[in-house]
Amino acid sequence: MSFFKKLFSNKQESTEKVPTEVFTKDYFNERYTEENLKENPEVFEGNLRLLKGYFIDMKAEKPVDSSINHPKNLDETFEHVVTFRMYCNGFQLEDKMVAFVLSTAFSDFLINKYGFKLYRDKQPEYPLRFLTLKYNKNGVVLSLYPYEYATKVMNLQASFNDLENQIKDKLEVMPDYEKFIDDLTKEV
Repeated sequence: MSFFKKLFSNKQESTEKVPTEVFTKDYFNERYTEENLKENPEVFEGNLRLLKGYFIDMKAEKPVDSSINHPKNLDETFEHVVTFRMYCNGFQLEDKMVAFVLSTAFSDFLINKYGFKLYRDKQPEYPLRFLTLKYNKNGVVLSLYPYEYATKVMNLQASFNDLENQIKDKLEVMPDYEKFIDDLTKEV
């Protein structure tokens, strides 16, 4: 399995240069545990209700009516004088809980729309990367870190909609596993 380094960098790189590592299935299974967001439905539904409550209490319009956890809706919660972070802090929710709410909502969106899977990383490289979303296309894996990204959105350094657009672009150009392995063995 390959993981992409600098996947969302601003530099344009050819897809042949993006894969940086190959992992065995055994290594993957030792390091990652699949998570089910809806395993505890009270927590998951509570997170979505908190987002719905924000729109109701702030009298804010949702850009997309179909789902509360659409990236445009999540971004909208940071476009007002009282942000979602401030709203949650008013209920004595700490920032790490606010990031958890946003990351689970966004993760659910990507799982349902694109087929990502959520994993807990037993050996994260950085503390905010304990959760990772992975999209597997015949052994080639696209990875992202929803909790870490949610903290960037909370600090107004990123947007969920921009990330979704980057994901769409990357999914279209993901390399073919067989070609990647063939090219890799030719280099050796």
